[in-house]
Amino acid sequence: MTPKTPIILSLYSKIAADERVNVWHISLYTFILLLWQKNGYQNHLNVSRRQLMVGAHFRSKSTYHKCISQLKDLEYIAYMPTYDSYQRSSIEVLY
Repeated sequence: MTPKTPIILSLYSKIAADERVNVWHISLYTFILLLWQKNGYQNHLNVSRRQLMVGAHFRSKSTYHKCISQLKDLEYIAYMPTYDSYQRSSIEVLY
């Protein structure tokens, strides 16, 4: 168990208990937490839409955009999209 593991468990417990979210939010957020852990808990993750859609098992771009926007509005993440296909967007896990 790493020193940040209790934080991840706490963040997951928080979203799982939030009645405003659904399984799609939880799937995307869980994948974001996994990436955050794999990247050494760095403040900013550089991600692509495709990477997040595959990891969260989304098939619809509209579902992805709706969920990522709502996670941002609910203050689970800070999301800084890029509209340049050669650059990745940035996500910060808020806790």
